[in-house]
Amino acid sequence: MEPLVEQANASIDTVSEMIQGFFAMVPQILIALIVFILIMILAGFIRKITTRIIASRANRSVGVALGRIAYMAVVFAGLLVAVSIIAPSVGAAELIQILGVGSVAIGFAFRDILQNFLAGLIILLRQPFKAGDWIKASGYEGIVREISTRSTWIRTFDGQDVSIPNGEVFTNAFTIVTRDPIMRTDYQFGIAYDADIDHAKETILRAIKSVEAVSSDPQPDIGVWEFADSSINLRARWWTSTDDFYDARMNVLEAVKKAMDGADIEIPFPHRQILVQDEVVESLNNNKKSAASA
Repeated sequence: MEPLVEQANASIDTVSEMIQGFFAMVPQILIALIVFILIMILAGFIRKITTRIIASRANRSVGVALGRIAYMAVVFAGLLVAVSIIAPSVGAAELIQILGVGSVAIGFAFRDILQNFLAGLIILLRQPFKAGDWIKASGYEGIVREISTRSTWIRTFDGQDVSIPNGEVFTNAFTIVTRDPIMRTDYQFGIAYDADIDHAKETILRAIKSVEAVSSDPQPDIGVWEFADSSINLRARWWTSTDDFYDARMNVLEAVKKAMDGADIEIPFPHRQILVQDEVVESLNNNKKSAASA
């Protein structure tokens, strides 16, 4: 029984020492907690100041992103200070090393989130495009509504809001349609093989130039593009501002159709020629005769 009693006494002494040690550390814990709260308040103030300054010189999204980074950096520094108050024996180097190993594990666990955040930060800083631009990215096309640290929001032309992760936007090819103030439109117009090509080209080109939104510099042009199955295809090209793209396209097609109708230029339908062998015709006739006799 004596060994069991001694072991029980030793356990009680250990628990008693732990309780005494905890109560001895209560003042340090309270001081560390107060310091950490004050540092968090300071971090919030620094985030607001950083956001306001950067937003006044760049844009609000960049300011918000850098404000968050500043906030996290100050909070991390506050955590180091609080831990050093509670456990002075733990050096800053050892604590940073422990946190570094933890951050690697967290990085693997939240790799996609971190990738999108870093990509969003680079997009916000470099600004290859901005809110209001017309872009094509990841199979979507529309107007950029917002660029956050996680994703890029675009409004497609059918009225849908699409969120594209910044990692996809940054690592894949994308097109900025509104990078230049004007853009070109190509369209093929089919005419009959017996039509007068010069007359058709002149008629179509005159109709295109009659649309007010079509630019005169560069000039529209047209030429023979291919010999199709049922038509000779003429390819026309014209330039408009990016804002007038859709309206100009519809107006051009309407003007060309009316001009070709007025000039009696045929827009041919697809033609198919079916050749039937004599054996097939004879077989069909025999079947008809058999059905009639029955």
